[in-house]
Amino acid sequence: MVFAASSRLVPHFILFALTFGLTLIGILARPIESLSMFWPVNAVLTGILLRYPRQATSSGFGVIFVAMLAADVACGSAWQPALWVNLCNLGAVLTFWQILSRQARAHRRLRTPQGVLRLLGACTVGAAVAASLACVMAAPWFNASLRSTWLSWFSEQFSTGMLVLPVLLTVPSPAALWRGSSRPIGVAPLLVLVASLTLSIAFGGPGAIAFPIAALLWCALVYSPFLVALLSLMTGSALIVALAQNLMHFSIVQSELGTTTLTSARLGIAMLVLGPLMVACVSHANRSLLARLTHRAAIDHLTGALSRRALTQQANALLENREQTSPALPLTLLMLDIDHFKTINDLHGHAIGDQVLRQCAHGLQAQLHTGDLLGRLGGEEFVVVLPGLPPEQATFTAERLRRAVQDLCITQVEQRLQITVSIGLAGCATGSASPSLDALLASADRALYRAKAKGRNRVEQAEPHRYAG
Repeated sequence: MVFAASSRLVPHFILFALTFGLTLIGILARPIESLSMFWPVNAVLTGILLRYPRQATSSGFGVIFVAMLAADVACGSAWQPALWVNLCNLGAVLTFWQILSRQARAHRRLRTPQGVLRLLGACTVGAAVAASLACVMAAPWFNASLRSTWLSWFSEQFSTGMLVLPVLLTVPSPAALWRGSSRPIGVAPLLVLVASLTLSIAFGGPGAIAFPIAALLWCALVYSPFLVALLSLMTGSALIVALAQNLMHFSIVQSELGTTTLTSARLGIAMLVLGPLMVACVSHANRSLLARLTHRAAIDHLTGALSRRALTQQANALLENREQTSPALPLTLLMLDIDHFKTINDLHGHAIGDQVLRQCAHGLQAQLHTGDLLGRLGGEEFVVVLPGLPPEQATFTAERLRRAVQDLCITQVEQRLQITVSIGLAGCATGSASPSLDALLASADRALYRAKAKGRNRVEQAEPHRYAG
């Protein structure tokens, strides 16, 4: 929906075609001489304009109105009622959009509980505006009282907004959808939802519309807000269709207010999905917060390498798991120390020192393969764990890492700053018993000090008898 200036007509054409098609769907769901049973046009267009705000212009709204009118007239409607009815629909779209577009992005995308409540308010106001316009402009073409007309329009616009808008506001980007599709999801809540919906339609009666609420709440605790919104839309739509087709034997005596069975059911179903949406939002926020806290605990904030604690946990897991194969897989540990780091801090300042740490970590990470571990032990010391690589072959990897750091260029100083590292190497060969992580670190540390004693910027391998077992 974002195009070059030379293609200015393309988004208008797409908007026209989309509006025309959605209007046809709504008209096909409209009983003879009655309002549509389910009118998705206004909510869908509002969601699209919120996600693609560049199309929310005066010309864009004009295209929407012309497309609505063209679809209505093409289906045989007289132009006068079609004109006034679609002005009411346009009023609903404008109201929905005006209210929700002013919300903060987090609220608008339903990432906060307040966002769900503000969506409820927007749907209430937008539905009331559409219903009031219908009573003023379109009432002469309906065989119903003003009160019945208002309630019918309000219930339809409100229920459609509460069911459709959350799906469009929470849908992830295509890339995020693709990543999410590879993650397994539990099917138990979905199966319970299908069973409860089937029971709801089979059992019937006014209370049956609440049967799926427990399953939707379970889904809200497990699934993403987008998936919960999609399931709520499908559940609500199925209940509305079942009620409209009199499959649930849900009947009420029409009150003096003009409330019909479908009007009451729409309002009840729309309010029914509010709880699961709120729970899904809160649950997602809690999961996101926990993920951020876990990430902060596992990742060194300055360099992006593993923290000391995370490195220790993952390295110990590798040592415990290596003996599960026969023969036991090899493993090598490298300890790296930036040469003369204190001098760098003293001469150039801690800001340059931090940059040196960051660039060293990034340079090292770029040379490693999937499954290798890079962690910051503390200060200017880093540790690399190479599972599956025996010590005698790991020397080549250590040399590659040393050269990668040596080739780094620190650009925030007047002259080129030469950075080097000394590396100590220790490990366990194929088929050998797993030493403790502390033993490997101690052996690599002794080798590192030998490398520094021999002039720095070099790799030294630990003596086998000093770290075996």
